[in-house]
Amino acid sequence: MATYGQRQLLRLTVHYCPHSGSSSHVRSFLPSPSFLRFASANPTLEICTSAAPGRHPRLVGEYRTGWDKQISVKNLPPSEIVKYMHMLNNSSGRKITKIKTGHRSPSVQGVWTPGLDLRGVEFEIEK
Repeated sequence: MATYGQRQLLRLTVHYCPHSGSSSHVRSFLPSPSFLRFASANPTLEICTSAAPGRHPRLVGEYRTGWDKQISVKNLPPSEIVKYMHMLNNSSGRKITKIKTGHRSPSVQGVWTPGLDLRGVEFEIEK
């Protein structure tokens, strides 16, 4: 995601184990054309690979804001790995916060539903 015309993702690091089974898809993905296509489509992005023996594979995105996001890609096929790489590239790096609403009590008038049609209905008013 671009803020002020600049992509927020600075560095994408692919951590994998050189010999474990959970990293087999990542090891086959690195020399593939889809990985090279992603790298050439994002020339401003620094893409690093890191062999981490005995660790499960993961993607780490480092952002301009100083935050980082880590996503486990353990036993995921290459198509899913590319999807997560695009997700990291398109996110802003900000932490997700809950949006607070100003309402603390339910409405006195009741809940509106789209199926509520009161045309032609007459009500009796008590005095």
